[in-house]
Amino acid sequence: MKILHTADWHIGKTINGQSLIEDQKFILSKLFDAIKEHQPDIVVISGDLYDLHHPNKEAMVVLEDALSTINLELNTPVIAISGNHDGKERLNYGERWFEKTGLKIITGYDQLFEPIKVNDVNIYVMPYFTPADIRHVFEVKDIHTHQEATEFIVNKMKEVINEDETNILIGHLFVAGGESTDSERPLSIGTIETVSAQTFDIFDAVLLGHLHHPFAIQSDYIFYSGTPMQYSFSEANQAKGYRLFDFGHKSFKQSFIPIEPRRAFQVIQASYEDVIHEKLDIKHRDDYFHFKLSDMDHVTDPLMKIRSIYPNTLQISRQDYEVANDEIDVDVHTLTDLEIIESFYDHVTGEPLEGIKKEKIIALLENDLNKGAQE
Repeated sequence: MKILHTADWHIGKTINGQSLIEDQKFILSKLFDAIKEHQPDIVVISGDLYDLHHPNKEAMVVLEDALSTINLELNTPVIAISGNHDGKERLNYGERWFEKTGLKIITGYDQLFEPIKVNDVNIYVMPYFTPADIRHVFEVKDIHTHQEATEFIVNKMKEVINEDETNILIGHLFVAGGESTDSERPLSIGTIETVSAQTFDIFDAVLLGHLHHPFAIQSDYIFYSGTPMQYSFSEANQAKGYRLFDFGHKSFKQSFIPIEPRRAFQVIQASYEDVIHEKLDIKHRDDYFHFKLSDMDHVTDPLMKIRSIYPNTLQISRQDYEVANDEIDVDVHTLTDLEIIESFYDHVTGEPLEGIKKEKIIALLENDLNKGAQE
């Protein structure tokens, strides 16, 4: 059985006021092409179809069109679960009607222990939940972390699972040790949101959403598909695409297949003058840019000026000096205040503190000393 695994579409996402909806339509068209090419038996979407609990009308239309294309036009069954970004009441409308066409959108907990049978494979689903959800639905009191909640559900799955058959789990969660990015909404505060990989050792394969990096965790049986496109500048160098699985009896082969975006996210470090005078080797001016700029003391309204050249610039920041990560090897107890400042300045800039800058520092130190004496 062949499965195309994708997740974290985040339909309707905006960054700094910039809608990504046209980019998302482009990426979805690439997924349609992949489905036509690979002819999977089923498409799995592991949560976060929407970016917001209450998506706008445009986002809802885009998602509805995408699911209709996959399910009806391409005649491919779909199993989708809700993620932490999804509003269940928006995602599961028409759930019973959709099931008649092979589209299963699962947001509740009444089907957790009833696997979906596709050919000779049992597919278990675990839509996103909080520990409070599990306490309430199953009337248990001693569940306070995602680990405890997930263990509770998996242990109940173990009561019905047939270990002689191929068993897959679809989930939306944070496996401990996974690599996160800026665009993932935390599931909770601190580390109680993570779940141990060993929790899922009863399954032959686990197809997850939530973490945006497709190689967020190294495992022989647990996989993230990652997002189909970049959603923050921290993802600028990440591969984006989908996973393709081919399951046999108690075995499978899988591969990650990248997709080229309509526009890439780029982080550029340069001087303001080099950007304005177009001295940079930038091939695609319509990409999304975060410019980290030096030499901006004299500049007013830099964003407007840069956007006249690179129209999809989403962010600029000052980057006058990079502070070295290593510590300064000086004994502050043997140095004067001025000598400490001079050492720090030299360490950060690679230049000696001198001229008007040094004079101002001395004046500030003397002013502070005079105030102390008066007090």
